[in-house]
Amino acid sequence: MKIKLTIILLLIISISLSALTLDEAKKLALKNNPDLLAQQQATEASKNTLWQSYLNLIPSASLTGNYTKYDEPRMTGGLELAEELKNYGYSITQPVFNGGKIWLGARMANDGYKIAKESLKNKTLSTIADVESKYFNVLENQILLNISKKDLLSSQTNVEIAQIRFDAGTLSKAEYLQLQSELAGKEVTLIQIENLYQISLLELVNFLQIDKVTELTEIPIESHQPILDKLSNKSLSELDEMINMIINIGESNNSSLKISEISIKTNKKSLMMAGGNFLPSVNLQYSNNWAKYDFQDDYNESGQLGLNFSIPIFPLVDNGLEVAKANHNLKQSKYALETISDGVKLSLQSSLINLVAAAKTVRYSKLAMEFSKETYDQMKERFTYGVITANDLLSAEIMFTSAQNQYTTSFYNFLRTKSTLQLVMGIEDPQILEEIINE
Repeated sequence: MKIKLTIILLLIISISLSALTLDEAKKLALKNNPDLLAQQQATEASKNTLWQSYLNLIPSASLTGNYTKYDEPRMTGGLELAEELKNYGYSITQPVFNGGKIWLGARMANDGYKIAKESLKNKTLSTIADVESKYFNVLENQILLNISKKDLLSSQTNVEIAQIRFDAGTLSKAEYLQLQSELAGKEVTLIQIENLYQISLLELVNFLQIDKVTELTEIPIESHQPILDKLSNKSLSELDEMINMIINIGESNNSSLKISEISIKTNKKSLMMAGGNFLPSVNLQYSNNWAKYDFQDDYNESGQLGLNFSIPIFPLVDNGLEVAKANHNLKQSKYALETISDGVKLSLQSSLINLVAAAKTVRYSKLAMEFSKETYDQMKERFTYGVITANDLLSAEIMFTSAQNQYTTSFYNFLRTKSTLQLVMGIEDPQILEEIINE
């Protein structure tokens, strides 16, 4: 007996260990998702561009060397004949002022790197939201599949009871055929739901970039019951404080909003850079060279220090158009920020309202399921004794199945809505949202 219990416990442990948890699915997605990996590489490339722009601020140096072999001896400046010439040297150039282009270019590259990091953050959060949605889809379809299987078994039992009553002459053939037709329809429904479950499972596997998933860890509704109760008891008039808190967090963390704000700063720098085209450019240059003919014992050294100065004259129209273009881009980015800001606020408000509505739906769909189950159990007993007709039984059966499906769907809709709200808020930790709800 003890050996059997040990084997059973080992089997249970092995099954639980093989089940994929939601946290494990998130880790796999963050590790393997191609879109996220591509965004990570884009961020690294933007970082390299930033460092490259910083290097433009420091002096640049170059080395030169030359060896010349003459076909015939040549007369030099000193009237000596030379057959070959060797020279080498170096040159150092330090930008002094170039209309602010180098410094502004570095600052714009820094803005580009910030945008890349925000894009990576947004892609990370959207990847988490996507894997949660796909994970919830699999669990939802799995439960719907189990409901369909139980519904089919119950329908088979009802047909068996109907067969007995039909043979006893207490049930009409029309009612008996009606129950058989309902049974056949549930066979079709089971096939469709099973197909839907397998497709959702394949979508999750493909998103995680793994070979297969044998089982997922269930998400008990009890773990979310405190949040569900808290939200389902709130009226829309009580959401103002929560909405303000959520908007404040969203305005500080939403990646789309922050990218738009950075774009305005970048366009301001671009406008300043365009204006710098009218300003002079100044570069400091120092060079040193050594040269020697074959008849000379030592190299002749020559050094030069210069300050290069240039000022643009033509074409002034092109520079003016560049300034106008940059000014229009700046105004466009400001209007875009207003649009994005309004959209984020609206999305946060609607997501919270949808979350409250989803919680209420879970609450009342659970009550509907409990009432319909009690009704169906009574109807099955009455049908067995011939008190009610097949139509009455089918109506109760359909109502109970529909209530179970609605309760399952409403719960996972709540989880998906919660995940969407966290994405718009720009947060990864669900505790932040739960703390706001519990206040």
